[in-house]
Amino acid sequence: MKKSIVIVEDEVNIANAEKLILQSDFNVHLAHDGEEGLRLIRKIRPDAVVLDLMLPKMSGLEVCKRIRKDSQLEAVKIVMVTAKNEDQDEARGMERGADDYITKPFEPVELRHVINQVLK
Repeated sequence: MKKSIVIVEDEVNIANAEKLILQSDFNVHLAHDGEEGLRLIRKIRPDAVVLDLMLPKMSGLEVCKRIRKDSQLEAVKIVMVTAKNEDQDEARGMERGADDYITKPFEPVELRHVINQVLK
């Protein structure tokens, strides 16, 4: 059975590209803002979340923090994805509980590799 992934990304083209990259190996679900993403994550309880840092309604950092505080979601792996490539942004994401962090733009092979690494 395929593992499940929730992609939380407000830019539709990027969300669809990420889905296209991952859908052959995973069951992929999309959300386009932080609140919708958190609801979907709580409903599906995916194996991993691809989480944009800057989102409408609730930031990716806040979504990450809430996932980590939810005992039913403690096994969910979180990969933060952002256009921000400052070291401090990566540090904040990792402090909130992200398992890995990649910056846009990225190559499809990089996204697949990072997801497979965190799910091992």
